[in-house]
Amino acid sequence: MWQNQGGFNQSGFDGPTGPGFQSPGGFGTPSQGQEKKTRNRAKNILPCTVAQIFNATLDEDKFFSGDIELQQITMVGLVRTVKESPTRLDYEIDDMTGPSLEVKQFVDNDESVPDEERVQTMRENTYVRVCGHVRSFAGKRSVVAFRIMPITDMNELTCHLLEVIQAHITLSAPQQSLNSDSGPTRMDTNVNTGGTIPGLSPLQSQLQLIIKNNPSDTGASIHDICKELRNISGKEIRDAVEFLSSEGHIYSTIDDDHYKATDG
Repeated sequence: MWQNQGGFNQSGFDGPTGPGFQSPGGFGTPSQGQEKKTRNRAKNILPCTVAQIFNATLDEDKFFSGDIELQQITMVGLVRTVKESPTRLDYEIDDMTGPSLEVKQFVDNDESVPDEERVQTMRENTYVRVCGHVRSFAGKRSVVAFRIMPITDMNELTCHLLEVIQAHITLSAPQQSLNSDSGPTRMDTNVNTGGTIPGLSPLQSQLQLIIKNNPSDTGASIHDICKELRNISGKEIRDAVEFLSSEGHIYSTIDDDHYKATDG
């Protein structure tokens, strides 16, 4: 399945028409008159693809993929080229969804800096995770990175693709309040999809993020989670919650139906 340490050209994610990437610039794009009212700003680092960056619309120095602002982003791709200088590292990153994207990382790697304090240079033909800000200069789009990390487990690539899909489904969907005058507390659907814990299943990761981002002092209730994830059985949700609790990722609060994240 993987080629040259990992490509994913046979997995259905090899271009902007693959699952989750159809028309990256059009996730529920609102009409012109409603555009500024309905656009969302992700509260945390947003998982995205190179195609989404190239297809994003530019509005008053801000980039939008559909109605979602691309402010701080994270992406995973293959290093095609590297250029080094004492003050900057320039990369061409390719995630197979579009042309290679220029990524710049400003560093202080002159001769006076000890080797152990210098920013590590990523090698060509290796996979990396990039966290940074989308920028445009003279009509050319790029990412200014504040962190670049090597990928040591290729499962992280698959996980990233799932995070991209989940993030845009979550942020593009209408915000449906779960509360009423006497109803349960509303769940926060703008979850931090960039903080997935390695080794968890997609459902376990989703539940951990929902619980982590719930603003209630008593934590997220299983009842509310079941109402939000209507397509998943209650047993599956409770089994996942029990696993997360036993592994120390979450803990119960006022009773066995309310949970908060240990890293929240």
